[in-house]
Amino acid sequence: MITEIVEVLVKINEIMKMDLPEDEKTQKLNKETKYDKNVIAAAYSWLHEKDKRNRLDVRGSSSKESKSFRTLSVSEIDQLGVKNYNYILHFYNLQLLTNSELENILEELKYFSEEAITIDQINLLILSLFLDLDRLMLPGSRILLYSSDTIN
Repeated sequence: MITEIVEVLVKINEIMKMDLPEDEKTQKLNKETKYDKNVIAAAYSWLHEKDKRNRLDVRGSSSKESKSFRTLSVSEIDQLGVKNYNYILHFYNLQLLTNSELENILEELKYFSEEAITIDQINLLILSLFLDLDRLMLPGSRILLYSSDTIN
């Protein structure tokens, strides 16, 4: 399911970058994708929200994001795996990830063992950027209570 959502994000991004009127983009998206309409709607809204957050972050921050790209050393690529590194770079090249988001994903993946890194885990990290889980709710929020927790 996670891989399906990431595939839809890529497809929507490709169609939205085409030089077509909005109506044609929507028709093309509905025709070309074999995915559930609910998945398409969710992915589209996540892309829109992420784009909006990125524009607000650029306006609100005094320091602009670095345009330089850090290449990984041979040992870092070996730890991550060439296939996984190429997979992440694919999203960066599609402009679904910014420099800082790419760095965050690479930092998170350093905590995994070499054998444990899978495409599904990378997809989960990519989706966490779209959902912006860090800013979604405050720590200690009532939303975070588990079903076994009680309120005094």
